[in-house]
Amino acid sequence: MSRSRTIAASDAAILAALHGECFPDDPWDEQAVGEVLAMPGAFGFLAVAEDGAPSGFLIALAVAGSCEILALGVRSAWRRKGVAGALLKRLLAAVAGITPVVLLEVAEDNDAALALYTAAGFARIGRRPDYYRRQGGARVAALQLRRCEAQTPAF
Repeated sequence: MSRSRTIAASDAAILAALHGECFPDDPWDEQAVGEVLAMPGAFGFLAVAEDGAPSGFLIALAVAGSCEILALGVRSAWRRKGVAGALLKRLLAAVAGITPVVLLEVAEDNDAALALYTAAGFARIGRRPDYYRRQGGARVAALQLRRCEAQTPAF
């Protein structure tokens, strides 16, 4: 099982390594992660296994009355074990009463993530064609999703 803790600026290297492992087609380096974490309203959570090894992460930005999930990734060995769901629940609990709207973008071909977000009450509000790059030059659309606390029961 995995537990989570709040991320800190000092976690930039760990988060960059995780991001690269989870999103090898378009990884964020340590500088990019540091710049995101330095933004006003940036926050997130790091899932950690019992042995202390990181198992997943979530980075979000709360600004202007909404919260946007910028990245949510789980190491392959920890997928399908509830890590992403636990991170998402922690985020929803953290922003409850602060902002009713949570936004995100997800690759159209990421069935596991789409199932998670749908179960959590997210609905499609838009589509960005050819948004994500894949190895070999292929591109895939990003689906824009929104969850409004006032309209959605907790999952």
